[in-house]
Amino acid sequence: MPSVIFYFQLHQPFRLHPDRDKFLWDDENKEIFLTTSERSYLPALGMLTDLVRRHPGFRITLSMSGTFLEQATLYEPRVINALRSLLDVGRGSQQVEFLNETYFHSLTSLFSDPHKEEFREQVTGHRECIRKLFGIFPLSFRNTELIYNNALADIVADMGYLSILCEPRWHSEDASEADPMQTNSVYRARGTNLIVIPRNRVLSNQLAYGFSQRYLTPEQYAGSIASVDGTVVLLGYDLEHIGGYIREDEGIFDFWRGMPAALEKYPDVRIETPTNVAARYKYETCPSLDLQNSSSSTWMDIVRDTFGWMESPTQYVLFKDLENMEGSARRAGSEFLTRWRNLTTSDQLYYLNNRIDARQSLCRYNNPYDSSPVRATQILTRKIDYLEGFIQRFEILKKPARTPIMLITPETGRLPHDMGTLAKYISGKSGGQGEVVAALCEGLLERGIDVHLATLNLKKRFQLESQMTESQWREVRYKIEAENIHLVSSSIFADNLSAYSGDPLRTAATFQREIVNNVIKNVRSMHDGRLIIHSHDWMAGGVITAYAKSTNVPVLHTVHNVFTENLPLSLLEGVNLQGIGEEIYYSEAYGQSCVDCQATAIKNATLINFVGERFLREVVNDFFLDRPLVPPSVRSEVKAKYYSDAARAIINAPASVMYPENCPFLVRTYGVEDPIMEAKRENLVEFQKRTGLNVDPDAILFFWPSRLDPVQKGVELLEAIAHRFISAYPSAQMAIVGDGIGSDRTHVDILGQIAYASQGRIAYHHFDEGLSMLGFAAASDVFGASLYEPCGQIDQVGNLFGATATNRDTGGYHDKISELRLKIDGAPQDVGNGFLFRDYDPGGLWYGLEKSMFFHRKPLHVKEAQIRRIMKESREKYDLQGMIAQYMRIYEKLNGGKPLV
Repeated sequence: MPSVIFYFQLHQPFRLHPDRDKFLWDDENKEIFLTTSERSYLPALGMLTDLVRRHPGFRITLSMSGTFLEQATLYEPRVINALRSLLDVGRGSQQVEFLNETYFHSLTSLFSDPHKEEFREQVTGHRECIRKLFGIFPLSFRNTELIYNNALADIVADMGYLSILCEPRWHSEDASEADPMQTNSVYRARGTNLIVIPRNRVLSNQLAYGFSQRYLTPEQYAGSIASVDGTVVLLGYDLEHIGGYIREDEGIFDFWRGMPAALEKYPDVRIETPTNVAARYKYETCPSLDLQNSSSSTWMDIVRDTFGWMESPTQYVLFKDLENMEGSARRAGSEFLTRWRNLTTSDQLYYLNNRIDARQSLCRYNNPYDSSPVRATQILTRKIDYLEGFIQRFEILKKPARTPIMLITPETGRLPHDMGTLAKYISGKSGGQGEVVAALCEGLLERGIDVHLATLNLKKRFQLESQMTESQWREVRYKIEAENIHLVSSSIFADNLSAYSGDPLRTAATFQREIVNNVIKNVRSMHDGRLIIHSHDWMAGGVITAYAKSTNVPVLHTVHNVFTENLPLSLLEGVNLQGIGEEIYYSEAYGQSCVDCQATAIKNATLINFVGERFLREVVNDFFLDRPLVPPSVRSEVKAKYYSDAARAIINAPASVMYPENCPFLVRTYGVEDPIMEAKRENLVEFQKRTGLNVDPDAILFFWPSRLDPVQKGVELLEAIAHRFISAYPSAQMAIVGDGIGSDRTHVDILGQIAYASQGRIAYHHFDEGLSMLGFAAASDVFGASLYEPCGQIDQVGNLFGATATNRDTGGYHDKISELRLKIDGAPQDVGNGFLFRDYDPGGLWYGLEKSMFFHRKPLHVKEAQIRRIMKESREKYDLQGMIAQYMRIYEKLNGGKPLV
């Protein structure tokens, strides 16, 4: 008896708008997705989840196109949550497998480019989408419509996949074209270790196309599977056949509910997933599969090859038009590239197909343009011409002299895809600095600015966050063009998990040396010498800004924190210090001459920017003289810039991913018009389960998402009151998600002990991006106890996610938190978004949390109204476009008053 794989495909294209002046048909796409979700996706996924839960031997495999997942996120997030629930139920026993494919469900594997660069990028984009939404890294692959040939297999194997699904061709009468594949067999792709699993179309279609015409019982189907003479039976269906093409009243749900039990009567039939099969046959002898490119196979068309998409001359010509646009679309990038990629979706060409048969009428390729291939041809032709024209005009606009912006930063948050394929794997975030860099990249790219980013190659960090092996990382690093991302690599910091861990002096010296000797020169050479540098923090200062000043490159230096480092000149071997000596702010430390990195950056910057107005004034007005917080060198240089009108203050704005309606880490996304408290309760319960807190959907959760920094963040104040506070307020819980400073485990251990003693009322976890973002969605109040704060971002994100903010009345928190006062308590009107305290001691923090506690014990309808107001106001106040507009004015000032585009 054979093994069996049950594989389901989920795909929706972005349909093209029939009107000339619009591109995507948003209304139609939304209506179709919502209708299909109610009839098929939600009930079918719910049923499959229940089957996996009740039958430990039942396994299923799913593949979802990126356009499907994108529409689910936009139109019906419950589908994403249903997929997460299904994956979670089957995770422990490996009952559920998700596959990778091309993001846009495209025909790019048929492009003539031997390197298949666009195909690789779309697969990489899909892999990143699956990682972000579900936290997994699939090991098996399916190409669009199960298209397969030798060249494709070589690339899929090279990308590290263990197995690939495919479709046997329709057998030809010409013996020379006979299909080398036999259904129900397992093959090894020619010259690789890639396992190839062909689909059994007869049994698959018996259910998908024959069920409505002739009722089929689970017992009959199980018997047919068990009687197959072979090794592995791959059964592939479109998930929409459950509840969509075959309606519930026809019995399709009852059929699937009975399938696991029916197969259990055949104990020798093992239900598997593609990766299970690949592991089992990894070292076994398998027949080699040799299928030339001209014999590509696919599954959705009756003739079982690619004729469905390129049968007519019109289809072939339009396919070649799309292929020929690849270079210009990739050069244009941004929205132009996304639009072109939507045109490569296989559906767009299949709508041009003139043949209609019973099988086609049941599949998802139903033509949305009044079932007219002629109308579909007109629309696709028009969109290709429209996009070609736009790209040509854009290319013309790009040719005149444009000044690029280069952001130099030791850390960054999650970068937008428009930065290039490599962007999907780069994130070394450890605070607000990384987030504002990511937000700048996103906002500037949207405005068509030529943006470059120079940052540290924290290889180990990137691998861990992307869940990649060493070989997979090499695949990304050495085979994907970096484009506008300039990674500085060194064994000195390759294994560091943050920019400032390890030996920050040696890291800074290596970083600054590479930027000065290579990166700046290379970027300037690409733009006829033009460049504006935007440096971030002390590590991106030092000799970088001194060199820029000496070579007449304008610099904007953002002061995220006033900390500096004295970098010994002996570590800067290889940098022409003589040529930039007059620009360096020298210091003495470690018994030798040094560069004061922050002071040098401020000294050489054309303009400096603080990320908060209050903190800038605190530095200028000699606050904190009783503590060694602001180095005298930094304070004096800031004053010089301030009094010469060369200092600005722009509050950081969160990137779009920092909104609860867009965040991929939540079990339930939500926006300002949704049932906010209901969504937050669901996220709270999930957060409690993941952190070990007692599960209580009514708990008032105080969330600390900051690093455990005793110099700035006041972690010792938290430690002093945490246990006493939750003892005084039984409905309260506390959660801390953050790392210690460098290798210091003092506060990690203290908080671990406090959490252990709390018996589920307090939780501590190391920083994890997904857990931290879920914490914001779960929190009632996001709090801290900063001694000083240049900007801070936890209050902003907390407000965006529907939490109040509590912190000390200093710096950025003074700028952004206003006291919450309500009309029901006697205030003239409802105002404010949180609570401030002044004293930097345990009593001050207790006072602030107590005020928050008073509000969060109010009736649910009162809280919901205020939280909705706070979410709306925070969106208006911390608008990304507003922040970008302020930076644009500075960049244009540095560009001699000339626009950048």
